[in-house]
Order: sequence, then C-alpha cells, then structure tokens
Amino acid sequence: MSARDLGVVPRPRRAELNGETVRFEPPFTVGTSDENAEPAGTLLIDLLERETNARTIQSDEEPTIGLTIDDAPSDAFDDPEGYVLEAAEDGIVVRSATVDGLCHGCQTVVGGLERRDDSWQFPAGEIHDWPETRWRGFMLDPARGFLSVERVKRRIDQAARAKLNRLHLHLLDHEGYALESEAFPELNRGPDGEERPAYSPADVDELVEYAARRGVEILPEIDAPGHASHVLETYPELRCTVEDGEPSDRTLCIGTPATDEFVETLLEEVVELFPFETVHVGGDEWAMGHSWDECSVCAERMAEEGSETLAEHFYGFVRRVHETLEAHDRRMMLWNDQIDISDSPSLPRDALVQFWRVAGKGRGPVEGCSLERFLEEEFEVVNSYVYAAYVNGWISEEYMLGWEPRSRPSVPDARAEQVIGGELLAWEPSSEETRAYFERALPSAIPVFADRLWNGDPIADRPAFSTALTRHALGPFVPEGFDVYRELGGTILPTEGENVPSPPAHAHRSLGDRTPSEARDDYKDALETLRSLSDSGEAVYPETVAAYEECLEWLADVADREHRGVIDRP
Repeated sequence: MSARDLGVVPRPRRAELNGETVRFEPPFTVGTSDENAEPAGTLLIDLLERETNARTIQSDEEPTIGLTIDDAPSDAFDDPEGYVLEAAEDGIVVRSATVDGLCHGCQTVVGGLERRDDSWQFPAGEIHDWPETRWRGFMLDPARGFLSVERVKRRIDQAARAKLNRLHLHLLDHEGYALESEAFPELNRGPDGEERPAYSPADVDELVEYAARRGVEILPEIDAPGHASHVLETYPELRCTVEDGEPSDRTLCIGTPATDEFVETLLEEVVELFPFETVHVGGDEWAMGHSWDECSVCAERMAEEGSETLAEHFYGFVRRVHETLEAHDRRMMLWNDQIDISDSPSLPRDALVQFWRVAGKGRGPVEGCSLERFLEEEFEVVNSYVYAAYVNGWISEEYMLGWEPRSRPSVPDARAEQVIGGELLAWEPSSEETRAYFERALPSAIPVFADRLWNGDPIADRPAFSTALTRHALGPFVPEGFDVYRELGGTILPTEGENVPSPPAHAHRSLGDRTPSEARDDYKDALETLRSLSDSGEAVYPETVAAYEECLEWLADVADREHRGVIDRP
C-alpha cells in the first residue's frame, strides 16, 4: 500500500503500509515524551475531540498515540518540519525533531482516521513525510471585507489541517484599515466618522497565539504607496502637490517626509503586535494612478536623490521602508509587479518577492520581465501566480492540479531553491453576499493548493485524490468511498471574478456520462449524506456542508429542467 491508499491531503511523501489497520476504542489517550512535545499533544487532543466527537485524555502511561521530540539530527526527518509516523497494533507513535513536525504528524493522524462500526481505525505501517517547500501560505483580505476573529480562526484551522504554515493578513487597502491604530485613529473610521471594525491588540494576540499552536505564523501586510484611497481620504496631507489639476486619490506622495513618517509609524505599530520575522509592504499597482510626475515635491526629492525615472523614485521609497524594518529585525516582503526586473533594480536583495504576474498593459513594467529574471537577480520568491493562486475567478482545477511553484512560470533547475514556496490568495470583495462563494470554494482550494506545495509528485489518481479530499473537507464520518466533488463537477468549484458572476457548481462537468435524471438521483443521494452529517452533529465544518448542500440543490434544479439544457442557470 502507498501514500495514495492512506487518503490524507496533502499526500504524504512516503508511506509503507502493510494492509493491516490499527483500531482504537475511545477515549483516545495522547502521551508526550517530554515537556517540549506538550504543545503538539495539546493540539492533538483538540483536533481529535473536534473531528471525532470522542473523549480524548492526556496520559503518558501506554498512550494510544505517542508524540516524541527526537534528538536525532533533523536530516533524519528530511526537513525540520518532517516527521515519522509508525502505526502498529499497540497504537501510533509520531516522532520529529521539532514541534512543527509533530504538529504536521498530528494532522496526518486525524486525517487518516476512519470511523468503522463502533471503533476508529488507522492504516498500519510507517509514514515518512516532509514538505517540498518551506513557505506554504494563505492570504486573507480583511482590509476590503472585515473578517471576525472567529472566522479567521476557522480559516487558520483549515490552513493548518492542510499543513500550511503562513497566514498572510492584508490589512490596508483602498477600502479601509483592519488594524486599530493608536497613532492614526481616523484610519479606523469611515467617511462619515463612523467606527469601522478593526482588530484590537487583544484580537491580534489571540490570533497570533491560536495560529502558533497550529504551526502557523501570521504575516501582516501594510500596502503602500498604492491602494491608498482610504489613507488619502483620511489624511489628505499625504497627497501629491499638483499645481494644475487634482492629485491622485489612489497613491501616496513619496516625495514628502510626511509619508515616510506615516508609513514608518504604522509599521512600528505592526511590528509591536506581530512577532513574525517578515512584514509585507505591498508596493503593487501604483502605476495605475499616481501624480508623481506632476508633483513638485516628488520632483524636488527626485532631483536630490538623483532619481531619473519614476521606478527609481519608487525604489528610493522601498529602500527607506527596508531600513525601517531592518532596524526592527524584520525582513521586507513586497509584490513583484512594479519592479522593472528587465534591468538590475537598486533594491536590497534580501527583500522577499511575492510573484503574482508580470504587470498588465498600462499597469507597470512588462518588457523583459519574468519570474526567472527575479531569480537571476538573486531574489528569493514566493510564487502566487494568478492561474494557480487567485481564488477570485482565476484558478482552475486543471491548472492547479498540474501546477508546481518551481516550474510555473518557468524556473531553471539551478534556481529552484530560490522559490521558497507559494501562497493562495483570497481577495475579499466588500459585499458579504458576494463573498459567500468562499464558503464553497476555499474548503477544497486550500488543501489542493497545499498539496502542490507539500508534495512535488503529480496527482496521478484523481478519483482517489477527490475521495480523500472529500473526507479532508467534511471530516472522518463521511461514508467510505463518498466523493462529493464527483457530484459537484470538480475539486475546484467556480469562484466569482471581477464583475463575472459564476454558478455555484460545474453543471456540465458534474453530469458526466449520466442522463439528467440519473444525475439528479445521485445529487439527491449526496444531499441526504450531507444532511445526515449535519443532523447527527458529525460535520466538522457545518458551513462547508451547508455550502455544498446549496450547490447540489442548484444542480438538482438544473437537472430537473432537462428540457432547458443541463448548463442553463436558473
């Protein structure tokens, strides 16, 4: 038996299973070798109780699941985040050199458990597992659509379940600022002075601690100098100085020291709250609307600094931000699209670049720009290529399942190690109704994307992967062989693009070779399964079950209207 037979997502790198099973009668007992392993033990107890509804206790005397920090060199586990899991008649033992590795092993334990009759079972054998990449991220966008602390926690759970290790919070954009600011309190108000929701220091502490227990570190982003409409509406003194006409309401003036002071102060507040070693400073899309070439203050600064182009003017701003973060022992991260990488930019090479695409026409530098050029210029890169990473209307199943962060876009073998991972991006529309599609899209998009970061091997058996993904998304109580994505028409469900509404499922693909009446009967059987999970309290994420029920109800309605065509929308 292989990793495929284990049915865990992301797929473990190596599994030698012997065809036997380890059976557990609740309560589960979790034991740790020493106090260093206790954080993983506490996490495993939480996970088991949440996913199995079974009582779980801490016991170091003959535990059914033991967790051990192994003092062997980390290369015995292939990676600091690697682990070895041994499942035999007397239970399961997970070993790792690090707590993070133990936490990943705990997620595999929970993901591999199956309910059979009145007991739980896990495949017997040995699993040797480690990640292909070290940066495995997921971005949320509370700046555009505020997310409650509880909803962020749910996304952290889903990310950690898929062995992601970074949560990127996009906190500042045109629409607002999602973090309470002591220095600039007006950022937390709307145009009429109304209070807007924002994370307090206590909220941040709670989220940072919650994420850390699950092996996830939180990356904060303050996007500047573009995406600044809210800042400029609130602090108009940061606009450019234009004699004839109105200055841009989208991009900060980077000629005035006031902007430097504003950004520096915001970053100091962020650094105080978020302990992660990296801070994201945005830097994207300023070319879409600025007044730097008309601004007398910018012209004066460009002359002082010898900047002959607007790109060099921007690089000067980035270097100043870099100095601020460096003084606080933080690494700078920024988007790639406004860096003219066709030439050698005057930027510090320890800046971490997040690549999402070469700029569109009229949106920034294009000629001679590529991911490969960033690598040639010795930058490290996080790959968030739009066709694999943008949940909003860009991702597709065929592309994502075949995507690898070190091959698309093109990456020379000799430069592969500079691509340290990837990040899935969930840009929030401001409308709560519009962004409801995330409830159906993210439960599968997160683990599929995570698999491409964890396991470099192609997904050869897609039906088996789809069945494993069903159990991953819905929990261990799903019936054996149940594949909700077969009924929904794919593992990646349609997502809303910009002004491009999408149906909730793939009506044509879900039909397959069935007649509409046959498909309708299967949809209704799947609905019955989902409702049974909900009614029995066995749905790990009730929101996911509810979203999939809506998808299946829509598909059944389409099938009922056979005379109108199976791909017609109601």
